[in-house]
Amino acid sequence: MIEEIVMEPKVVADPQDRLREVIAKMKEENQWVVPVVLHKKLVGLISYKDLMKRRVSPEAKIITISSPSISLNEDDDFPKVIAKFYTTKARAVPVINKNREMIGIITRESLLRYLIDTDQLPDNKTREYMNSPALSISSEESVARARWIMIRDSISRLPVVNEKKLEGIVSSRDIVNSLYSVSEKKKASILTEEERIMAMPIKEIMTSPVITVNGSDPLKKVAELLVKKGISGAPVMEGDFIAGVISGIDIIKSLEKKYNLSMPIQAKLASGLTSNTTKAEIDAVVERYLSKLEKITDIINFKVSFKEAAKSQNKTLYKSTVTVSTKQGNFIASETDWDPIVAVKKAVEKVENNIVKKIKRLQNKKVSKEEEI
Repeated sequence: MIEEIVMEPKVVADPQDRLREVIAKMKEENQWVVPVVLHKKLVGLISYKDLMKRRVSPEAKIITISSPSISLNEDDDFPKVIAKFYTTKARAVPVINKNREMIGIITRESLLRYLIDTDQLPDNKTREYMNSPALSISSEESVARARWIMIRDSISRLPVVNEKKLEGIVSSRDIVNSLYSVSEKKKASILTEEERIMAMPIKEIMTSPVITVNGSDPLKKVAELLVKKGISGAPVMEGDFIAGVISGIDIIKSLEKKYNLSMPIQAKLASGLTSNTTKAEIDAVVERYLSKLEKITDIINFKVSFKEAAKSQNKTLYKSTVTVSTKQGNFIASETDWDPIVAVKKAVEKVENNIVKKIKRLQNKKVSKEEEI
């Protein structure tokens, strides 16, 4: 069945390609994620979301900046496909054979199109699945602030508002294309030009008018719109005001019960962290970071625990320990902070860095061997 939703990517990068060449093709073909392939084998990914997080030279080779790649196997069944997108929140996932040769890619759009064609989406209203309240940004705020919010909250688009009225929308792709549009300039002027772009108001690069949906729209109608327009999500309106944002991943989440979807999380909380509000906040942070890790590698198990390390004047110092089991091995990190959310963020980020370092070492060894052949 997986062959029904696998497509051939329009853009594929070689590890020795220059970044400027790949970004130009991504923009031309409207492709958010690019597989990095060497001798037919998948070795990494390049995405707008990753490129937004760090600025590198347009002349940099792809091998130095590509992220470790998640993937699906050609014999995986449909529930495995749904689960992979659900846990990783990926925009696209390459499909490989037993020799790790890439045979195609599944995008959110091709997945949603299949769900529509096979009539699998529930009849519920969009407001039941949207993210609310919607994160947004003022039209006069800077590009730098929009970038910071997207990185902080792991999102790829922000509605742009003025006096609570929707004026436009900005995406990670808009920001990346603006930053890398200066690549043709002389090197001495690039930094100054980047600073100008990051300081200018977001209204200068936003898209307007905005494609929107209504809270009362059936979920299937919204999915059809996202696929038709080739967009990843849209603001949800109730009258003249933004009630939330709906994305392709939110639509996939509507199938949680049907496919028994769940995040591989185990959390053990300290006695002072058991209130429903605190637990919900910790769960939200952990799920967001877990989805980041799932983009790096397959997560077998993910455990989070908290201990009260010390107390002082009605304040508690919390120690968070994160243990992650992957096919590359087990990773563990602990961090302490007076804010338990900060403690778990620091611990997960440390684990993420260690996983990325190990995978990159393994990939670089593999690429070196391939180039010797």
